[in-house]
Amino acid sequence: MDPYRSDHSARSAGEDTPRDQGIVGDIIAQFADPLAFYRELVQNAIDAGSPSVEIKLEYDPSANVLRVAVRDRGEGMTRDILENQLLVLFRSTKEKDDTKIGKFGIGFTSVLAPNPEVVVVQTSRDERRLTLHLHRDLTYQLFDAGPATQTGTTVELDLAMHADEVEKFARSSIEALTRWCRHAAVPVTFSARLPDSTEVIEAQIDRPLGIDQALVEVTRRSEDGKCTAVVGLLPGAAPYLGFFNHGLMLHETTEALLGKVAVKLQDGRLGHTLSRDDVRRDASLDRALAFARDVIAKQLPGAASVALRAAADSDRERWWQLATAICDAKVELDRSAWWFPMLWSSGQALAIDANGLGRTAWVAAEKSSIVAQLIARGDHVLEAQVGERPFLKALVKEIAGCELRDVESELTSITPVQLDDHDTAMIAIINELAAAVHRAPRGITLARFEGLHADAFAIACDRHDVQVVDRDMAAKNPFGRRTHRLALSVDHAWFRGAREHDPRAGASLLLRQLLLQHELLDVPRSTSLLELELDRIGLAT
Repeated sequence: MDPYRSDHSARSAGEDTPRDQGIVGDIIAQFADPLAFYRELVQNAIDAGSPSVEIKLEYDPSANVLRVAVRDRGEGMTRDILENQLLVLFRSTKEKDDTKIGKFGIGFTSVLAPNPEVVVVQTSRDERRLTLHLHRDLTYQLFDAGPATQTGTTVELDLAMHADEVEKFARSSIEALTRWCRHAAVPVTFSARLPDSTEVIEAQIDRPLGIDQALVEVTRRSEDGKCTAVVGLLPGAAPYLGFFNHGLMLHETTEALLGKVAVKLQDGRLGHTLSRDDVRRDASLDRALAFARDVIAKQLPGAASVALRAAADSDRERWWQLATAICDAKVELDRSAWWFPMLWSSGQALAIDANGLGRTAWVAAEKSSIVAQLIARGDHVLEAQVGERPFLKALVKEIAGCELRDVESELTSITPVQLDDHDTAMIAIINELAAAVHRAPRGITLARFEGLHADAFAIACDRHDVQVVDRDMAAKNPFGRRTHRLALSVDHAWFRGAREHDPRAGASLLLRQLLLQHELLDVPRSTSLLELELDRIGLAT
């Protein structure tokens, strides 16, 4: 069929379509990525009201050509739109329409960026089908292709390519589409049939507007419904800011323009700069940024508190990531909004807020009998590995005014053991001898130790039952003027050795070790102990 217009058609002097290869070349060069044409064609499809967009790649081995087809089911184009809009630079039907993405009328030029052999546009509207052939030298033919029963547009690019390059191109296409069209307002599907293979690469490009890997995320829509802000925190408080129109990415940056938070702004009033590499700095941008700041100030803290509590209850690694991100991003949380992970026993809560900590609390890496005893007596034990504690201690001190103390480096658990007759006799003799040469302790407990003094022979304590003693108590002198109970470790080598002797000999050996430990075994006391032993066996002089 004869073309409406061809590369040989005459043009009037007043026609404003650039025919200068240099001008068009400069415009094509603005698309730093030759695959940017995907973004422009998907954008056109959405502007045309298409309910979906399909991208298909088919390889023709006979011609060594990869055919890239982008198909939509939008309103299609008329001859007038093709000739006087699509093929005319700097002219667009969308310039005053906020419901459309494109504004400058240069996006279609991107189809020439990958240097196609030919670009074929097939479009249907008003029950007519038109076909446009656009060549790399900027010549074109426009044909009437007959009647049509549906509307829509398919843009095909024929790219010269060897068969072994197709898969790489397909993978790169998915990456480009994902970057620019991942939040498209309509479904966007991709498929590519690989040469000499039954394999078909398929991908669903579109996904809901959200922040990948966010530790906490909050979404809010403006009262007029035109702007949506998604705000969140990423691990390490990594900053991110992305601008989208109808879900298509206009610009994104990792500069901390809104602080160390992650923000995505979806607004139909935002647009590309003329260079297509940034978002326009105008009143719409200012309005969107102000909206995002309001969400950061008002919604993010509450969402962060809820996430903190959930993570403290069930996901300690996530809690640490979230707590450090909140601090690094300087998100302001009230005291009651801070929640901390606790070690627990049956019936205990897993998380505690800053108001519940009190002036002193404990911290440990894992559950133990010491932790169980602390919990049983009503103490709070937070969970943290040794390397994490400087941060946690500083945070708890700043937020709650609470001093965190280390369980492992400060506490010892004392668990009494059942005494036999030998043990009972030996304890009685120790008390008798101690009273004779110096001063007896308030009592003696035979026990097993766990914790800081697990390898100790003897420490001071304040009760005869199961208990936890801190560093200060354990170091007290049970033989001082203010006496304390004495706990002896039944697992220590000295105690095991003493039990091999009769009770009196064993008691004498143990007392000497105890007095020596507390620097009380001087010559007079040592002599007194010796005389008592000699008297016992009838050898005293």
